[in-house]
Amino acid sequence: MQRMKFNSRQFVRHVERFMEAMRLLDPHKKVIVAVSGGVDSVALMYVLNDITKGNMKVLHINHGTRPENKNEEALVLKHAQICNLEVDIVRFSLDLKQSNFEGVARNLRAGVYKQYLQNQFWVYTAHHLDDSFEWSMIQSFKQSSLSSTLGIPVFNKGLVRPFMCVSKNHIRKYAQSLGLSYAEDSSNRDMRFERNFFRKFLTETIHARYPQYLRHYVARQTELARKLELHRSLFIEQRPRELTLLMEKREASGAVVLRSGDFSFHKEEIKEWIHFFSRSHRGEIDREVDKLIASHQDLKDNAHKCKMKGPHAFSGGVKIFLLDNYLLIASDSHLEYYKEADEKILSYLKHTSVTQMTSGQPLKKGKAFFPFITLMNKSHMDKSSKLIHPLFPKSTQWLKDKKIPYNFYPLLSKKNRQKLRLHAVILDSSILGL
Repeated sequence: MQRMKFNSRQFVRHVERFMEAMRLLDPHKKVIVAVSGGVDSVALMYVLNDITKGNMKVLHINHGTRPENKNEEALVLKHAQICNLEVDIVRFSLDLKQSNFEGVARNLRAGVYKQYLQNQFWVYTAHHLDDSFEWSMIQSFKQSSLSSTLGIPVFNKGLVRPFMCVSKNHIRKYAQSLGLSYAEDSSNRDMRFERNFFRKFLTETIHARYPQYLRHYVARQTELARKLELHRSLFIEQRPRELTLLMEKREASGAVVLRSGDFSFHKEEIKEWIHFFSRSHRGEIDREVDKLIASHQDLKDNAHKCKMKGPHAFSGGVKIFLLDNYLLIASDSHLEYYKEADEKILSYLKHTSVTQMTSGQPLKKGKAFFPFITLMNKSHMDKSSKLIHPLFPKSTQWLKDKKIPYNFYPLLSKKNRQKLRLHAVILDSSILGL
């Protein structure tokens, strides 16, 4: 079986999108990346150099613990020269056999980082998902608080971890695709150190038995971080917090509509409704829901396209449609309702004066919540008049062919309904007799 070629550009773009979403670059902060010479940090240096267009520095800390440290320092200097980057080198003289070496080395590095943070730098380190998983599991054996088991934070007071969206395996593939040389730290085989012990006797065994463990770990910890209100996205939001809340309502068809400014906070609720409507008892749908949420975010990021997406199909006959801040979750039986509504809307349009409909009339209070069609005056025609509604394809195609302006979107607030009162007619359940 032929292996697929690793796409290094796609890898960089994935990290860049993650950094954009988590706001891991600040125009008011300088970038310095900590590079030890290992595969992770060397890869991060090249990725960040690509993303920042060379607007960064390199920091190498030589712990002075092994003869190889000199070669590692030379290797970092070589890579920095290739990338045309300035390097700061800090040297210590530590002993691997000293008591609590890991803690001592960590504190010394923290002291170095602090100096840069005080001088308007953000310090970037190459911790990745495997590191976070190991740290989380180790803490779960040593502490009982939920927050202590969240893993390594993506951002912590100017310490930034852009690789918290990729695994060790992906990093190695990226380095290999570019032919990058890197050092292997011999101390990583010393079982006296906690992380090495855990990696050897637990992580490798878990990976062999449960190859998808990291994906589930990320989903679980992301949900936990949001429940504990410690997720990075909560601290970078500039919009009102209430937009992350969830509104649920059963539509006239029996389907459910969810409304939120950010569905990434409501993954569990989405899964619960999918399972509720599904004819299947299949349990694992995390990946599919992640894709759904990403698709919805893409829709919001490109709102100028004025598009409704769907259906996203799930097992057991569940279909999900996306529009602006809404998800419509429906079963096959619910879709029969919209099929009947489409026929009735088409009949209504063909037998009603369009001039009369668009001249303005009082809106009836119907039971429909999502979706409906709004007939507009030509002066209010917008881009959706060129789109075909995925739930009402026949009626919207007829309107498009007749060049009659229309729109479709849910209007929840009275303010929005009043706004359309003088120049639109909303076709909903009350008019159609559904």
